Amino acid sequence: MPNSPVSAIPPRSVLVATDFSEPATRALVFAARIARHCGAALHVVHAEHPLLGAAAEHRGINLAQETLEELQRLMAATPPVPDCSPQLHVVAGPAVDVILGVAHAQHADLIVAGSRGISGAEKLVFGSTTEGILRRSNVAVCVVPPAWTPPRPDAVDLAGIGPVIAGIDMTPSSIAGARAACILARMLGTSVEFVHVVADLAVPARWHRHAAQAMAEQVAEARKELEALVRGLACAAPVEWTVETGAVANRLASMAGRAADRSPVLVLGKKAPRSDGGAPGTTAYRVLSLASVPVLMVVD
Repeated sequence: MPNSPVSAIPPRSVLVATDFSEPATRALVFAARIARHCGAALHVVHAEHPLLGAAAEHRGINLAQETLEELQRLMAATPPVPDCSPQLHVVAGPAVDVILGVAHAQHADLIVAGSRGISGAEKLVFGSTTEGILRRSNVAVCVVPPAWTPPRPDAVDLAGIGPVIAGIDMTPSSIAGARAACILARMLGTSVEFVHVVADLAVPARWHRHAAQAMAEQVAEARKELEALVRGLACAAPVEWTVETGAVANRLASMAGRAADRSPVLVLGKKAPRSDGGAPGTTAYRVLSLASVPVLMVVD
């Protein structure tokens, strides 16, 4: 059973996967800082390729031990990780299976993973591991972009992060994300901003006037629904909300953009994984591919 959004935030156990790459190290820093902020246990896992391990064993090399020692060096060189006394896990097997298996065994509330940015016409290049985690995880996943840096490098936690921005489309999963956003904002000592985007209508030029009228009606209805939702959530953190129009993923990513006085976290809802391993959704993937800030995917 997945943890509820309320029990997942603040997390009590954080797991981060590393393959020693730079994007994975950015994720490691974020994971350590949120663990420090919440007083959570930190688990660091590296999935060792089974064939590589077998080849090393054939040559009399204890690859697992060597990897563990390399992990220890990485931890020591990546503040504030040493302050978290992380538990290290080196396990042979397919990366996604290993990560989700360790997360389950250690009762992780949150999995942190790095992304590798975008290429071409904004094509997602998470890497198969992060994509597999997103598809199959039944706990919250935070995807950290490769260029992310903490807003206050001298701090050891997430001081300076904010606001928390939640994308709302009135589905149960996005409402679950909204609840988590309220808790996260209070935990970080920042505000929460709820954003609902009404998608543009693609119509021929002769229908523009009718489309504009229909959009105005949709925006008015969305404002009523979002205002009622905000009242019902009764957030303990300061709240702002807005209804925007445009391409949904682009508007969300733009509004969550980092600026000199803002270092946001974007929260989206994610349905629990289906038996067929279905993806979070086209819009969510596009937001993840465009976002320049950490994106927290909360499981409904």
